[in-house]
Amino acid sequence: MPKRRKSQIFFHQFSKLSLATKVNHLTLKFTILSVLIAILITKYMAEQFVKSSAQYSLNLPTSASPASVQVAAKSSTQQNSKSLTAPLPTPAVEVAAKSPARQKFKSLTPPPPVPDWAVAKSLPIPSRQPEKQDLEVVYNLKKPPNFKHSQELQAIVNDVVELATDQSLPTKPLSITLIDAKTSETAGYQENTPRYPASVIKMFWMVVLYAQIENGIWKNEKDFAPYLAKMIKESDNEAASFILDEVTGTRSEPELKSEKFKVWKNKRQQVNRFFRQAGYKNISVIQKTFPIDYINLPEPEGSESQLLSNPGDWNRITTQHAARLLYEICYAGQAVSVQASKKMCGWLKRDLNPKVWRSPDSYDFNPVRTFFGESLPHTRVRLHSKAGWTSISRAEAAMVVTENSKATYILAIFAPDSAYADEVDIFPKMSRLVYNRMTSRSSK
Repeated sequence: MPKRRKSQIFFHQFSKLSLATKVNHLTLKFTILSVLIAILITKYMAEQFVKSSAQYSLNLPTSASPASVQVAAKSSTQQNSKSLTAPLPTPAVEVAAKSPARQKFKSLTPPPPVPDWAVAKSLPIPSRQPEKQDLEVVYNLKKPPNFKHSQELQAIVNDVVELATDQSLPTKPLSITLIDAKTSETAGYQENTPRYPASVIKMFWMVVLYAQIENGIWKNEKDFAPYLAKMIKESDNEAASFILDEVTGTRSEPELKSEKFKVWKNKRQQVNRFFRQAGYKNISVIQKTFPIDYINLPEPEGSESQLLSNPGDWNRITTQHAARLLYEICYAGQAVSVQASKKMCGWLKRDLNPKVWRSPDSYDFNPVRTFFGESLPHTRVRLHSKAGWTSISRAEAAMVVTENSKATYILAIFAPDSAYADEVDIFPKMSRLVYNRMTSRSSK
């Protein structure tokens, strides 16, 4: 065969081979592409199914699992929403999507928003025992202690009032209660006049919380420890808001319609019923203290503002109320239980060492500086107290135990007036006057 013919045959066969190879390569690429497209389509359909399942499950009366509650706690307040109710965080939706959509759950109040500092520390959200969701507790003490009036103590109280007059301060907004804890003697000045108590009110919320803890309503008492520390030791409004919400099963809501507000208010009022049934007459402790940054409430709005429409719902306590409660907690040890009283009194203990309370790193609200403890000798006195201070109010309730427990007395002073709020020396001066007279009295 001629060489040219052989070459043509060879070239033709080579061309057929090359074409076949190209076809095989194209087939392979097309196959791979088809597989990739199929994977993407399958993934997209699966994602849509998960989203629709999650949405469907959220429309059912569900309760978040412990995992979803904890995840929600870590993320809910990281959003800067102006809404009074926190939006449901994405992680909780993802957990719900993994649960069977048609499973029956009990309806529970959604997890509350938590302060940013609690989110940063991944603090757990306290949870109630399922069978005690709506249990309302009562104070174990039904009658006030049997105090008797003392003319000697009255002379001390009168001197405190005179001190205020000498400082050109008004006495009309002033209330005072003094109790000698060891003798059960007492005296006062306008002590049964309801006053705005500022942050002294937080001591009352603590007692209701411990009553719930002692009645087994909460699964883990330790979950409240960081919030109690902030509320009592630092007088933190965010921690106080969180605890009041948990205790009453309420949230700060947008404005509610008449019937819903009635139900909401009744739940919040259980803290009033707790004390009123124990003889704390006309007490009202249902209004939060402001501002509350984590729920974007610099002042009362929505349901909190609705409470203010009725003056009878405003926070009001007498100095006699505050002095009695502190006596029952820290001296008698009878508030809720002996064990609970010991714990609560521990939260109220103040460090009088000047190196502590004069430190520039101390809390924004200092419970010693400008209050009773500032003028007391730090090496010979134990102090348990709760103070409050606003631009128009100064208030404090304290138990003072002198060296070797020679004198143990309780002093409560409320002064809801800007003159007292601005006068930083008046409470320390009043405290020192009472200390000198009570120690002199005990040495007789």
